[in-house]
Amino acid sequence: MFRKSLNIMFWILLFAGVVGLMGFAEKERSHTRCRLLNVTVVQNDSNYFITPAEIRLLVYGQQGDITKKNIDKVDIISMEAMLKSNPYIAEAQVFATLDGTVNITVVQKKPIVRIINQNNESYYIDSEGELMPLSPDFTALVMVVNGEINEPYIRNCRSKVNQEGDTSERSLLPSVYKLSDYIYHNPFWKAFIPEVYVDSAGEFCLIPRVGNQRIILGDTNNMRQKFDKLWVLYHEGLNHADKWNDYSEINLKYNHQIVCTKK
Repeated sequence: MFRKSLNIMFWILLFAGVVGLMGFAEKERSHTRCRLLNVTVVQNDSNYFITPAEIRLLVYGQQGDITKKNIDKVDIISMEAMLKSNPYIAEAQVFATLDGTVNITVVQKKPIVRIINQNNESYYIDSEGELMPLSPDFTALVMVVNGEINEPYIRNCRSKVNQEGDTSERSLLPSVYKLSDYIYHNPFWKAFIPEVYVDSAGEFCLIPRVGNQRIILGDTNNMRQKFDKLWVLYHEGLNHADKWNDYSEINLKYNHQIVCTKK
């Protein structure tokens, strides 16, 4: 019984101490002036879509010069929400310390492919399947997918395209993402395939960096097996025979075979 009473007393004192510390911290915040805005931008793959200076401009545009305010007047929650809504930012964290510093850490999105649709509109798809607008200051060196793509940026800019849905939706972007994600994460194919063309049937044609042939992938069904077949052809066939430019087309659409068309 005595031990139980001690436990209860311990938790009461602990709770009171926490409440007291919170009250002290809140009181200190109300008297502490914001003396510094510290911004860190975490870059992915040497992308520079947004800079610390641009982050500061966004903050000042939303809340004014926060270095002229007390910490308790700085709206940390709305600042963080504003940064997370930026099309170039994947993650954002904002917090203030008792010495008057507001710390902002943002992680940039990582584009894996650039889309050029049939209306010549360009945008990126990032590693999480979200669309990104082009930047006026920076161009990411990623694979380009162009051709018969009727997908405006505005239609999908608020949703992810990282899941292939019903084909009746007639959106190619989930398949584009699936193909681009596979190529991006394979060092050989990433270096070997700089461009993909989409034909009028919605099928993919790979444009290699070496050789003049068209590589007909078709759709993204059995995609890994298709790339495995292409690897075997290049590694054990064309590479040894030095016949990189003997064929105008390599067709991977058919199961268990590759159809090559000579020039």
